[in-house]
Amino acid sequence: MEFKIRKDEFLRGLYLAQGIADRKSTLPILANVLLRTDGKDKLLCGATDLNVSTQVTLNAKIEKEGGLTVGARQLYEIVKGLPDDEVRVKRTEQNWAEIKSGKVEFKVVGVTDRDYPKLPAIAEAQTFSVETAALRDMIAKTIFSVSLDETRQHLAGVLFESDGNIARMVSTDGHRLSKAARALPGGPKLAAGVLIPRKGIVELRRAIETRDAPTAIGIHDGNFVLKADDVGISVKLIEGQFPPYEQVIPKDNERAFVLPRLTFLDALRRVSLMSSDKTSGVRFGLDKGKLSIESDNPDLGAAREEIDIAYKGTPVQIGFNARYFIDLLAEIETPDVRVELAGELDPAVVRPSDGSDYVCVVMPMRL
Repeated sequence: MEFKIRKDEFLRGLYLAQGIADRKSTLPILANVLLRTDGKDKLLCGATDLNVSTQVTLNAKIEKEGGLTVGARQLYEIVKGLPDDEVRVKRTEQNWAEIKSGKVEFKVVGVTDRDYPKLPAIAEAQTFSVETAALRDMIAKTIFSVSLDETRQHLAGVLFESDGNIARMVSTDGHRLSKAARALPGGPKLAAGVLIPRKGIVELRRAIETRDAPTAIGIHDGNFVLKADDVGISVKLIEGQFPPYEQVIPKDNERAFVLPRLTFLDALRRVSLMSSDKTSGVRFGLDKGKLSIESDNPDLGAAREEIDIAYKGTPVQIGFNARYFIDLLAEIETPDVRVELAGELDPAVVRPSDGSDYVCVVMPMRL
């Protein structure tokens, strides 16, 4: 195998591959990226951890056909630091990769491509063209509240629902819940929601983070599939029952008020500086015409800030994790947000003030 390729084109494929390659696996080859020629002017750049896979077809000048696998992260860092715009790669008889660019030369230990796991047949999947911006927005608004606890598989991903016109993404870690719905005409019609694991969601977002053109998505053989021109991502779905999320969202919190999003966000950031590093606990004090936010840490000190609001109801004090509010407020675009509270042991609901279909639920905490 021998080929020449532009540095930026090579990095486009390696960027996705190094994110998926699994350096902690008991199978060392899963830490590698697959490089395999395809005709005279194409190079397949692929990676898999057996649950998430990527295949990117890159433009290259193929001088000798063949394949090879090398460490994905190492190759990405090498190519990123090369001085010239053109890179030449050659496989040696010992299955090493010779990498040359200008006056720089690397020799990297590799493994034959015959030992690499078979990649999913992404091209065979039936997919549906959808607006990329809407898909990207739903991911951004739900990924932060996915559970990081791998023992709770049913919470370790994002629920995706679609009826062909409206799509929803929902996530929860048991302490907070995020639900985002967007018009997605032409999308897949699913009889039931599917659960996409967190790593898969991260890689789907990376694949479309700068994309403007439509993206094709679908469900194929137990996998969520995404196609974006010459990029393909396949994510094995989680087999588990996502909680009945509509039952978690309070419908009749009697204490509600609207306030400027950035004012709220900045106050939380300031006051939480004096909260516990472990819990980020702050206390909301709701009273006529004002919302107070307080934190108290015996090792650091205390902080308090008041925000003027249009509220005439009864007072209440509730403790929350400030980080949960900071995360969700960073994803809301409207100038104002609506906050709904009930009693001191009841969850809070936060929505954009314009009524758009995005809702977050935050469970209270004892302080």
